[in-house]
Amino acid sequence: MLSSVLIAIIAFTASFCCVMTFRPLAITFGLVDRPCPRKQHSGNVPLVGGLAVYAAMAFSSFLFIPFDTSYKIYLISTSFMVLIGTLDDFYDLNAGLRLIAQFLIASLMVFGADLYITNLGNLIGTGTLELGFFGPVFTLLAVVTAINAFNMMDGLDGLVGSLSVNTFVAIGLLASLSNTSFNTDLLAIFLGAIFAFLFFNCGRFKGGKYKIFMGDAGSMLVGLTIIWLVSVSSQGEQAIMNPITAVWFIAIPLIDMFSVMFRRIMVGNSPLQAGRDHIHHVFLFHGFSKSKITLIISALSALLCALGLFSELQNIDEGIMAGLFIVLFCLYHGVMIKQDKKMKISKSLNVTEFKNAY
Repeated sequence: MLSSVLIAIIAFTASFCCVMTFRPLAITFGLVDRPCPRKQHSGNVPLVGGLAVYAAMAFSSFLFIPFDTSYKIYLISTSFMVLIGTLDDFYDLNAGLRLIAQFLIASLMVFGADLYITNLGNLIGTGTLELGFFGPVFTLLAVVTAINAFNMMDGLDGLVGSLSVNTFVAIGLLASLSNTSFNTDLLAIFLGAIFAFLFFNCGRFKGGKYKIFMGDAGSMLVGLTIIWLVSVSSQGEQAIMNPITAVWFIAIPLIDMFSVMFRRIMVGNSPLQAGRDHIHHVFLFHGFSKSKITLIISALSALLCALGLFSELQNIDEGIMAGLFIVLFCLYHGVMIKQDKKMKISKSLNVTEFKNAY
């Protein structure tokens, strides 16, 4: 426990120093997020949160984590992920090109580290559902899904950071309570580095003077790291949880992403098209402040993580938990369809009022 706290403190310090170093460079070279109709914030905000978290992770890894073949592949994968994310932050890459890059990076994890999801647990009561030869393909899809799920949630101050903290803490708690040996050093590193990012991102440092955003580099790094940890912790001899438990640990990003993509397809839009149709946009539409929205969604995420943790510790039937998750998704999706209609009607009325006024 003491060693994990020390690792987190060192990662926090490294991330803090990186933010202070990278921020003025980002302003100089134009690595900033500019306000637009889809991005309603004040002023140009440096996109260095992800770079700082990555640099802190790499530095701390050299100090604390043994570099076996698997971890070397992880570092290479995250390096490419951060590179693609940074290029996207700079040049707003085509969604298709970004997706291809994500699949290639996912291939490094699956085929380079030989790390993939081999089974889905006992979901239907007939024993472990083995994926067989479909395992690597399923993992490729899972990796890209997790990357984009967290990337799509990066729309409010502190949101992706808080959601990832919930997931890291949930995995860490399970590891500490498990009889199976599981290395939590990477969890400690990310917790420390992300807390430093949140310190700046939430605008509390010197009245928001040093505000930063995570950027695509950061949100995709977080998504890749979480699916890596989920795969390691739910598969093989060192598994500490059932695969369905891992789904509950990332429930909010997962449910929101699939709902958004299904709704976009239903109206004839590309599922990868950016829009204001995520859960935080609905809260904004109803007049909630950004800080309250982050708090509400983070609390919901923590509740679902706790439910997953409880189900694992109490050995609740995996099929029940899977069925409950499907019911939750269906309820969420139904509510969001209704909210989409309300937002569309409101937008139409506003446009009509504007035209009548002029």
